[in-house]
Amino acid sequence: MKSSLVAAAAIGFLALTTACSNTEGAAATVSGNAAASGQSSQSGQEIAKAVQIDSKVQALLPATVKSKGSLTLVTDPTYAPIDFTDDQGKIVGLEPDMALAVAKKMGVTINIEKADFNGILAGIEARRYDASWAAFSITEERKDKVNMVSYMRGGTSVMVKKGNPLGIKSELDLCGKTVAAQTGTTQALNVLPAFDKKCADAGKDKPVSLLLPQQDNVNQAVASGRAQALVADNALTGYYAQLQPDAFTSVDSILVEPSLSGVVSPKDDGGLSKAFQAAVQSLMDDGTYAKIMDAWNLKSGIITKSEVNPTVGS
Repeated sequence: MKSSLVAAAAIGFLALTTACSNTEGAAATVSGNAAASGQSSQSGQEIAKAVQIDSKVQALLPATVKSKGSLTLVTDPTYAPIDFTDDQGKIVGLEPDMALAVAKKMGVTINIEKADFNGILAGIEARRYDASWAAFSITEERKDKVNMVSYMRGGTSVMVKKGNPLGIKSELDLCGKTVAAQTGTTQALNVLPAFDKKCADAGKDKPVSLLLPQQDNVNQAVASGRAQALVADNALTGYYAQLQPDAFTSVDSILVEPSLSGVVSPKDDGGLSKAFQAAVQSLMDDGTYAKIMDAWNLKSGIITKSEVNPTVGS
């Protein structure tokens, strides 16, 4: 993650203290210098704001979206640097910047609402929202219920207390430890059960899973000693380990389930997912996508091709 976090430190720290008070359904505007600490000379938002309409992308929009001229999006803004809130309570991060850039390609505006991560997919299926940018890993199970458009590659890593006092270096070192994760995430649904099996197969005690509703709660569990480790997206663990080096250490030797992340829309979305794919690909082709990823120092997650419902593992 970022090698220079001076400007982001204030934003990130305040995000920790404000995100917990978010109420589901409260609207927020994407603004602020979200990528102030990035290595790029421009913030991700500045780059996104400069994007021009792509008529080919615009032509793919469903008629209902064209007539409305806007999209209602949803995220859980407790997942820095992907989605979080700044000191004014506004939603910022990589995905808000990418969502804004995509909307500019489409020629529409966006409104981003807040929701608990564990209820977002149900909200999409119920059509309370048009789409979600919420760091969703693309899985076959999720693709059965919603459409997913790939835009980034990530994986799961481990974060522990400063200095890694228990010497956790491998997955088997988590056996018998309390390991926290956010409810409803890939880490809770897939990674922790996989750890259980690996430990059992090795004749060791299974980890004790501690599932909590928001990522801030998960981080606090490690900071307070309630859990000995947490599992989360590698972008998140790297970000917090550098943002708060006196509290956390990222275990770089552990990276499991590398996967694609995607934008989520309803299964029968009238072609919206195709418009998302075309917009993301257009951003990739004209160089804007890489600039936004670089602004957040997430070049390691760059992909070159966006797809609707890609094969898992591709």
